[in-house]
Amino acid sequence: MIAEREFVDSVTEEDFKIIRSLPPFNATSEAALREAFEHAGTGYYGIGDIVSDEEYFPKGLCIVMKGVIVAENRTETHVIALNAFMKGDVFGAAALFVNKDSRYTSFVVAKRPTRLVVIPEEAIIKLISTRPKFAVAYSAFLTSKIRFLNRKISGYTAKSSVRALLQYLEVACAEDDDGVAKINISAVADELNMSRTTVYSAADTLEEAGFIKRDGKYYTLLRK
Repeated sequence: MIAEREFVDSVTEEDFKIIRSLPPFNATSEAALREAFEHAGTGYYGIGDIVSDEEYFPKGLCIVMKGVIVAENRTETHVIALNAFMKGDVFGAAALFVNKDSRYTSFVVAKRPTRLVVIPEEAIIKLISTRPKFAVAYSAFLTSKIRFLNRKISGYTAKSSVRALLQYLEVACAEDDDGVAKINISAVADELNMSRTTVYSAADTLEEAGFIKRDGKYYTLLRK
């Protein structure tokens, strides 16, 4: 189990401006969001630091202000990258509104020096209960997460070549500041022990399904 962190450093005005533009926070008033920010804090992580594991997770919505973190599923033999979060991404909804004995669903690991702003559960509850527009926006935010998860499940249950390429791109995109995988098909084919034709076919399947956007040799992993 990792040690609990205290998110004590205050957030900045620049943080506020960025977060106010993001769903679901862009659906509430400036005054209400500033009140929530009075309880927010900042956390810093180095490369390889664990943000969350099965037993510890920040109790609040987390916003990536800098860096890259990746949610992973870990077994004794495999580590599967489930999702990557970059600057401006919001995560942590799965840790809200659960009892103290609940376990988190995955490991979340910093892949680059990372700074998070955490808005605690109590502040989110107050926004939901007192600001109807925020409550609707938060529901829409959760719905988009569910749709994304359903698509991800379909990708990971697809035929092995598609699943292998999706996993490869998940890791490759997480390692790039802009979330773009600059890959060579021949090199990928060698690493995955597949033919170039198979890799191209798998990439076409992922693009048609809305998982990736391709521009020549470059691939951007779509996250919504």
